[in-house]
Amino acid sequence: MGGTIEGLGIRLRRGRKVRLGWWLVPGLALAAVFALCYRPVMRLNPKPPAGFGETRPEWDAARQAAEDRAAQAYWQLAQNIVQWKFAYGTELPAEPIAEFKLDEKDFPRSSHAAGPATRARYWKKLREIWTLPQNWNRTYVWNPGWLTERLSSFMETILGFTDRIMQKFNR
Repeated sequence: MGGTIEGLGIRLRRGRKVRLGWWLVPGLALAAVFALCYRPVMRLNPKPPAGFGETRPEWDAARQAAEDRAAQAYWQLAQNIVQWKFAYGTELPAEPIAEFKLDEKDFPRSSHAAGPATRARYWKKLREIWTLPQNWNRTYVWNPGWLTERLSSFMETILGFTDRIMQKFNR
C-alpha cells in the first residue's frame, strides 16, 4: 500500500525514490543534544517585590531615601550572590550568610542602613519571599553540563574496562 523504506531512501507510490541522505541521523542527534542542553532556570525578578523595602511614618525624607537605597542594595545582593548559592524552592538559613551585608562606606550618612539590625531585617524579608513563585522568572539557558558529565562517566567506564582487560593480559 503506501511507501516502503529501502536503504536510506523512501520509495513513494509511483516508483519515485526520495533520498533522506546520510545527514539525517547526525542531524537528529544534534537536534536532540541542542534540545537537551537548552535548560530552564529560575532567576529572581530584577526588581524587588512590593513590600521588600520598608516605610515608616516617623522617618524623615533622608532616612526614607537611605532605607530605599538599602532595600535596593540588599535586593542586588540577593540577585548577585544568594540566588547562586540557594536554588529556587529551597529554604534559606535562619541566619544571614556572610556575603549578605552592605559595605558601610557605601552608606556614609546612614550608619543604620549597613548595620546588623537592618541586615537581619532584610534577610528575614528575603526568607519570607524566597519561595514565592511570583518573585521568580523562568528563563532558558544553554547548559551542556549534563552532557559533559555523561561523556566523562562514559570515558571513565571505557578506561576502567580497558584497564581490566590489560590486567588480564599482564597476568
